[in-house]
Amino acid sequence: KMPKANFEKIDLNQTLATALSLFRDLENIQLEFKSELEGDTYVLADREQMLRVFQNLLKNAVQAIPETKKGVLKVVLKSEKNDLLVIVTDNGVGINESIIHKIFTPNFTTKNAGMGLGLAMVKNIIENTGGHIWFETKVNVGTTFFVSIPSYKHDH
Repeated sequence: KMPKANFEKIDLNQTLATALSLFRDLENIQLEFKSELEGDTYVLADREQMLRVFQNLLKNAVQAIPETKKGVLKVVLKSEKNDLLVIVTDNGVGINESIIHKIFTPNFTTKNAGMGLGLAMVKNIIENTGGHIWFETKVNVGTTFFVSIPSYKHDH
């Protein structure tokens, strides 16, 4: 059960930087972070929960990369209309077609492939902020998750 969200104005750029910092020292994984935004990167969300969302997506991405492969994790922050869009791409094993429809199901996990961990929770958190999450995947090429969150509107 999720604790009640404590909504506040948070800097998504900073949240991503914090989440990424936990994965900085991984051997064999190259992290790339690019923000295409000028100016504010604020959203109205729960700080801890947002951090958990991106830690989760990054952890899944890391676990999807076979040890035999040089991992590349790319995170891009950009804006799309009134939303901020975070794109997390890995070059891992991809998600098998047979389980694609289960990815956001609670308690679904494929342990060995490292996918599905906590993605139901992630989806829940994102949708609570009025956002969306979806993904694209190619087996043995990698997976890209898209997280779209309404950007914080200033009071006029």
